[in-house]
Amino acid sequence: MSLDFEEPYFEFLTAPVCNEARALHAYWLQHQSSDDRNGIILPKRDDIALPDLVALGCADRAFIMEPIENDDWQYRLLGSEIVRYFGRDVTGVPFRQHMLECEADTAIRISNEAARTRKPVFLKMRFVSGEHSGMIETMSLPILARDETTIWLFGATFFPESN
Repeated sequence: MSLDFEEPYFEFLTAPVCNEARALHAYWLQHQSSDDRNGIILPKRDDIALPDLVALGCADRAFIMEPIENDDWQYRLLGSEIVRYFGRDVTGVPFRQHMLECEADTAIRISNEAARTRKPVFLKMRFVSGEHSGMIETMSLPILARDETTIWLFGATFFPESN
């Protein structure tokens, strides 16, 4: 899933922009809770339900990522629309094995930061991949893995309607 950038463009957003992204972020927020010390408890992996993602209209653009050995990440779940846009399914493939080195380093750094801080990351970026090009909006939302200790990232990538 190599991304060739045209007129390099990469922007951190303070909040989601497109309607679907805002709806998915609201869904994630609904599954947060507070502990006795007013700390935020992240949503759990089991809180994320496919019927809910279908109702939000983003099941085919959703992903779940997990950290793996050697300071890398991999997709544990990758929506069919993401696979279609990028031309192949990279579920279970470490970032360093399917991305250019600079892309993998950036994706890993951003993912590690989201997991470390337990705060969402919202991005907007330009891409060219196969026959598809344009701006994408993506988000990584920290969740608790099924062991309720490890931080995974849940989110979606929103593609342009037309190329």
